[in-house]
Amino acid sequence: MYRKRQIECSRFYKLLDELMPYCVVKVEELSWKHNTKSINLPYEWNDMSYPAVFSTEFQIKPSENSHVCYLRGWFGGESLVRIDGKPFGEINEYHREVNLTQFCDGEKHEIIVETMPRGLFGTKSEPVFSEGFLIFYDADMLGAVRFFRNVVEVVQESADEGLATFLIDSLDKCLHTIEIPRDTENYLHGLNRNESAKHIVSSVWEPPIIPTLYRMWRKDVRESLLNAYKELISKLLNASIRFPMIGKVYLAGHAHIDYAWLWPVEETKRKIVRTFANAVQLAKRYKDFVFIQSSAQMYEDLKESYPELFEQIKDLVNKGQWEPVGGMWVESDCNIPSVESLIRQFYYGQKFFEEHFGRFSKVAWLPDVFGFSWVLPQVLKESGIEFFVTTKLNWNESNDFPYDICKWRGIDGTEVVYYNYKNLEEGYNGRISAKSIINTWQNFRQKELTDKVFLTFGYGDGGGGPTEEMCENYYALKEIPGIPDVEYSTAENFFEKLKEDFSAENLPTWDGELYLELHRGTLTSQSRTKRLHKIAEEYLRITEILNALYDGELQQEIDKLWKILLRNEFHDILPGSAIHEVYETTNNELSYIISRCKELQESTVSGNKASSSGYITLFNTSSFEQGIEFELERSLELDFNGKPLRKARTYDGKYFYKLIGDDVFIEPLGFATLNVDNLDNVRNPNESIPSNNTTFMISRNERGYHVENMHLKVDIFNDGSLQIYNKHLRKSAFKGKGNLMALYKDVPAYWDNWDIDYRSRFSEKILKADDVSVVEDNELRKVLKATYSVEGSVVEQFFIIGNDNEEVVIRTFVDWHQRRTVLKVKFPTNVLSRIAKFDIDGGYIERATHRNTNFEKARFEVLAHRWVDISQYDFGVSIINDGKYGHSVEGSTIELTVLKAGIYPDFYNDEGKQEFSYAIYLHGTCDVKDIVQRADKFNKRIIIFEGLLSQPKNLLDIKSDNFKVLSYRKIGEKKIVRICEQVGSSGELEVVPKFLFSKAYLTDILENAKKDLEVCGGSVKIEYEPFKIYTLVIE
Repeated sequence: MYRKRQIECSRFYKLLDELMPYCVVKVEELSWKHNTKSINLPYEWNDMSYPAVFSTEFQIKPSENSHVCYLRGWFGGESLVRIDGKPFGEINEYHREVNLTQFCDGEKHEIIVETMPRGLFGTKSEPVFSEGFLIFYDADMLGAVRFFRNVVEVVQESADEGLATFLIDSLDKCLHTIEIPRDTENYLHGLNRNESAKHIVSSVWEPPIIPTLYRMWRKDVRESLLNAYKELISKLLNASIRFPMIGKVYLAGHAHIDYAWLWPVEETKRKIVRTFANAVQLAKRYKDFVFIQSSAQMYEDLKESYPELFEQIKDLVNKGQWEPVGGMWVESDCNIPSVESLIRQFYYGQKFFEEHFGRFSKVAWLPDVFGFSWVLPQVLKESGIEFFVTTKLNWNESNDFPYDICKWRGIDGTEVVYYNYKNLEEGYNGRISAKSIINTWQNFRQKELTDKVFLTFGYGDGGGGPTEEMCENYYALKEIPGIPDVEYSTAENFFEKLKEDFSAENLPTWDGELYLELHRGTLTSQSRTKRLHKIAEEYLRITEILNALYDGELQQEIDKLWKILLRNEFHDILPGSAIHEVYETTNNELSYIISRCKELQESTVSGNKASSSGYITLFNTSSFEQGIEFELERSLELDFNGKPLRKARTYDGKYFYKLIGDDVFIEPLGFATLNVDNLDNVRNPNESIPSNNTTFMISRNERGYHVENMHLKVDIFNDGSLQIYNKHLRKSAFKGKGNLMALYKDVPAYWDNWDIDYRSRFSEKILKADDVSVVEDNELRKVLKATYSVEGSVVEQFFIIGNDNEEVVIRTFVDWHQRRTVLKVKFPTNVLSRIAKFDIDGGYIERATHRNTNFEKARFEVLAHRWVDISQYDFGVSIINDGKYGHSVEGSTIELTVLKAGIYPDFYNDEGKQEFSYAIYLHGTCDVKDIVQRADKFNKRIIIFEGLLSQPKNLLDIKSDNFKVLSYRKIGEKKIVRICEQVGSSGELEVVPKFLFSKAYLTDILENAKKDLEVCGGSVKIEYEPFKIYTLVIE
């Protein structure tokens, strides 16, 4: 029966194609110029400066009521159409015509077309201007044909056999009453608009010559078509009781524009103008049309370049036809950014929406992001977000996510409403069509909760968003019985409608991360960018803190730097799935943030020096106290309160300083001043301070080298692997050897720089070092170097063991020149545990180390930020790193993914020189607090300033060892500190400001909702809960 339906529909479509030529009232050619040069079509252009600019003028008298006028053209690529100088519409693969009817007023108007020789996905387009003319249609006839097409599509898609049979019968009876001329000459001329007939006629050996399109409109054809249309409407209306509407689909126009992907950001800015101009015109033409668009950055770009268009959008927002959605600066990645970066996405995004649109968004809009951190629900709720929308989990390659709507509970217990719509073929780039409407409703799995679903429509990725045809289909579908009803709606209004059907308390709950079973390689791809991003995050944090401590006025400039960082967190930039040109720009921008922050830090410090010489000031950027040890480029004699620092020449020509003994620590976000005794005492570059400490020694044996300090025995073998033995625990870290450098062939089925295929592990090749040697041997450190060479690539590892350190640090330099490979470091630990802990910056998540279920099998590559730990009751091993995110723990083996060198869309992904460090730490009974502190100090090193700094004006004493300071800012007279509980405990936290203040209160991350705190004895106390983020304002 279904096959018979398809045959009937094919026949109906061909009958309708025959009617299209008779909808054409007339065609008018235009005279075009390329810049100032008159041209004839087709015209090949080869401008090296883009976009190419074409222009013409037209003057059309007012048309009859039923006649509409369009510019139809193809200019050689994506094109912005300006009318009288203003952005008006677009021409691309999905928008071949621009409605100019409103300009048929008898006045002269200018058309300017700006064209990029690129297709929608960045592919090169042949720069040929092939057509550009005005075409006039009979709107009534066009609408009738479109209505018939929508009915035919319902026949195709409906699961109701009775409805399909009824519609087939009705179509047959109505269509066969329509008459067109069938003489050969007319039919041949009509092929220009009869797509199905043109296709088959043109495919033969010697096809007939098809004449140029001209007026074919006929009054008799018009009357027969409109009579048939009225008859069909009558039949459908009479059948509405027999075939009632089933469910309701709420619709919003949308255009998912990747801020960068297969094109650079500069092209995105052009895509924004083309797409927004198109959406504005549709909103003006269709008064119930609704368009939703995320990303404050895009609105900011538009405001700067096309302020008049931006003002039109603001007007549509006020009318309820345009919804700024998402509340974020961009639709960012939600794996790699720190918690503070995620917070700033919403902080700056919501502030922009409030300033320019007068409202916050209540809906997080992340349809295309590659998985979501367990920290996110808390960030969402704290920024005024109630609802979270994605469609990405539909992409899971192994397991269906069990819900379309549920409560998503975050790490701290915060809940938001999760929503997913399953338009499986088109996703968020939906259509208003019977197929999309019916399938989206049928795919909704929780119809017992509600009969309402949501769907966005419009071509994304620069495709220009909705089309006029989609908007016309909306009205057609409302007239067809037996299918879901349709209604335009903002996302926020849709969720308010859902509240009428159920309360959130009645929803099922998902408690955990939202893991995407795909695109696992994005945790590693473009490692250089990820490292720069992490460094930039930290430099911004430090610059803000110094500005707050010293009562500076730099916050506005720091805000601008934050926004540069945030746009580069877009979900196709930071994950590593964009073209090479994108990373040239991104890496330059991240480097600029770092260099500018250094300048701002120096500016802050230089204005607050009590003395410029004779001293060095150390700043502890960590949230936890640190001992005094650091590196300098030059040799100095230094002491702290009369206690001399020990010094040693390092393997890379620097000097390592350390204060030994006496348990001297620098307070969190605190300072220590060192006296410089002799600035000219520079040691011989070749000098090395020998070690005569029998508890800190290095020896050579046939297997490699043995290093021993007061805590550890470390064997570094000739192949570059190692074993670590903790003297106090009497435990070895690994089963045999650890630090195994493993190389894999990585040829994903589809998404090259996105994916890591599970089966790539079957190609594992353990690399062997070519050489291992001692490069530093002194009383403070032992450093050994292992060198690997692999088909033109080089890996150098420096094993650093301090005289009293409890961890082994491995600093790694890579010069990579291989394609479609993944490089991992494996640590087969000597631990038995069914779970491992993974840092997610705002706490940690536990994941299974076994693969009992399909869900566990799918999680073979997972996210961690600064540490991973596997522990049994009495012993555990932690791997701490300074900028890697892809990890795996299976059984007792920890894997750190350090490189993924794919070929698409950036052939040179991870090519060239990179560096990173990690540390191996052995401990007894697992104390997460200990691991968090070590990881924080490993990543937040001491900063050195020349001179003696004056006492900071706004010091804080946070009396806790389980909180991280995410940020500390000064805005006006307010000092705003954000902290996050890290280990999952509750209690009372005391904060002691070291400056005068009169009040303190907690706010949300937008600094709006206030909860006053009691000030007692110059301190503030906060009752805290596990993994909570607190924003404390002190005035």
